[in-house]
Amino acid sequence: MAGNTSMHVERIPSKDLAKTSKIQPLWEFANYVFDDRMQKYPELGFDGGSRFEQPQDFEEDMGPSGVTFIQYASASPQPDGSGRIIATAGCKPWSSALKLDERVKRMREEREAREKSTPKDQQLSANAFYTKEHEDQLVQQVEKIGPMVHNDGQDDIPRWEVMTVCVHPDWQKRGLADQLLNRVAEEVGSQVRMLGKGPEFKLMVRILKEINEKYWLQKGFKPVGEKFFEAGLFGSKTGFHIMDLSRDHRAS
Repeated sequence: MAGNTSMHVERIPSKDLAKTSKIQPLWEFANYVFDDRMQKYPELGFDGGSRFEQPQDFEEDMGPSGVTFIQYASASPQPDGSGRIIATAGCKPWSSALKLDERVKRMREEREAREKSTPKDQQLSANAFYTKEHEDQLVQQVEKIGPMVHNDGQDDIPRWEVMTVCVHPDWQKRGLADQLLNRVAEEVGSQVRMLGKGPEFKLMVRILKEINEKYWLQKGFKPVGEKFFEAGLFGSKTGFHIMDLSRDHRAS
């Protein structure tokens, strides 16, 4: 097996992502890693639904100013730029909004469109996320929990969010995530310098506490806020916490 030094990492700004053939394989890869991870935590009781419901969701999640890094198993991808993806990570300017209201709107639109195009006796969704009952629960939760409030102060410091850190199960525990996080930090440092801000900046990450808290704490991130979502949301039988964490950096 090739060592890390022989691998190829590709940088794709969001404005170019849709122009490539990478959306579909990135979507499939991120969902595969997410599903593999979730299967290890049956006690949370999540029912159905992948990280991204459709390829366009990956692109939308990155936003117009984001950057995606793709790591391949080979130093030389195929002539068309394709290759076996073994890890990915990205970053974009941070927004503290939970964005659940946007998800509710999209869920409702997709459910209504599906109901119009599918005979009633066949309207059995394979995805438990997309039901009117779930929409109503989500609306109630959005109204109840309000915005995420942080306790780290320093509001004038630039913040960027670390996005979709995924490593194939066969390649985990080999430092690939750390390498991509370093690329993310370098990217954000460059963006901060280019905009004439900083040199200090913060990397932010939003996680499912019950699964990922220990991992990110070990990487030097510190909790700055969290919200609890009651049982029943996203199929959870126990409820879960969404947590925001940050790590201080300085652009070189």
